Amino acid sequence: MSHVTRAAAEDMLGVLDDNDFAAIEATGASLADIAEAKSLADGTSDIAGQGERVLTGPTKEVLTILSARNA
Repeated sequence: MSHVTRAAAEDMLGVLDDNDFAAIEATGASLADIAEAKSLADGTSDIAGQGERVLTGPTKEVLTILSARNA
């Protein structure tokens, strides 16, 4: 597992407060997981037309964090 730095996460997601960064870090997500979750949260996933898909693991956890952040 590679460690995601705060700087790398903020480059992708914008400014994060301490709680959001700690929650994302705790998921063990990679930068690829974070990028996928952001894409899904923004509605820009390149898997258009594929219907619903089941997310698991770190991507799902990061998506949940991002969704709560944007609510």
